[in-house]
Amino acid sequence: MAPAVLTTLLNRMSLRSLKWSLLLLSLLSFLVMWYLSLPHYNVIERVNWMYFYEYEPIYRQDFRFTLREHSNCSHQNPFLVILVTSRPSDVKARQAIRVTWGEKKSWWGYEVLTFFLLGQQAEKEDKMLALSLEDEHLLYGDIIRQDFLDTYNNLTLKTIMAFRWVIEFCPNAKYVMKTDTDVFINTGNLVKYLLNLNHSEKFFTGYPLIDNYSYRGFFHKNHISYQEYPFKVFPPYCSGLGYIMSSDLVPRIYEMMSHVKPIKFEDVYVGICLNLLKVNIHIPEDTNLFFLYRIHLDVCQLRRVIAAHGFSSKEIITYWQCWPFLVELFLREERGVLVPRFQGTQLSLSPRGDEEQVIPLLLMMIWY
Repeated sequence: MAPAVLTTLLNRMSLRSLKWSLLLLSLLSFLVMWYLSLPHYNVIERVNWMYFYEYEPIYRQDFRFTLREHSNCSHQNPFLVILVTSRPSDVKARQAIRVTWGEKKSWWGYEVLTFFLLGQQAEKEDKMLALSLEDEHLLYGDIIRQDFLDTYNNLTLKTIMAFRWVIEFCPNAKYVMKTDTDVFINTGNLVKYLLNLNHSEKFFTGYPLIDNYSYRGFFHKNHISYQEYPFKVFPPYCSGLGYIMSSDLVPRIYEMMSHVKPIKFEDVYVGICLNLLKVNIHIPEDTNLFFLYRIHLDVCQLRRVIAAHGFSSKEIITYWQCWPFLVELFLREERGVLVPRFQGTQLSLSPRGDEEQVIPLLLMMIWY
């Protein structure tokens, strides 16, 4: 009996050791794969962007428009058109934009129009919406939709749709901006920025990403395969949080899109087209105009910011309601008339005095 018990114990120990060995081997394999997925910045790569170019326009998209704006933009001359990528379920996000930075149609006497870009939702998703897209479109008339499926991997199709829509239905716009629903736009600052440009042709700007590397790891949202993009480095491009272009570039980029196969990342895709067109992106001198990562905007930043990424609908509303008041306080402080002060939790305006301590005013975000 004793030899049998000993044999059983040895078998169990051997099995346990085997399990630990397999676990360690799996962990080691994971670490090796993770290391290989990291970009190696000491590698200098020369990319021939003609790799992506097809002589014949074989990638021209022919999806059908199923919803279009009510206003006849082709008979208008807007200074700026803002096109916002959105999912069908983002009803609250669209409404937040309609009552904040997308509400006002004229800034400094210049017309600004805002529209939303959507794909087709699945039928079961449509039934789950409290307000169908068709009803929402009847109410607001600001939805542009084509009949491709609305998914993350089809964001590039939305961007192609945006370019096509501008060419066919809003050709008189002077500037075009593409942005997302989780971005706070200071529309007044944006219009002033464009009015102060020294040139208005071949202009493309936003949050610049130079020498950004492709990610081959495990996180699906950021991953791009070698088959789709075989190079280590992306072209210079502007983040999809919000890029702005002069209208003369719209038909040129759209035509190039018919020669370049769409890839997963729409902002990189536009960057490839710009490089093939030999158009350089404009890098803003002021680093407080575009924010890629979520930040707390203080008064100084709020006075200058054009686009800041990573905000919920409620936060966008909070910022929009607060910023005119806070900027006025800042201007009064600069003139030395009144300064903002906190007494306990109350904010008040007081005459400037050496005997009192001035507390810098920051916009206190409400976290939801």
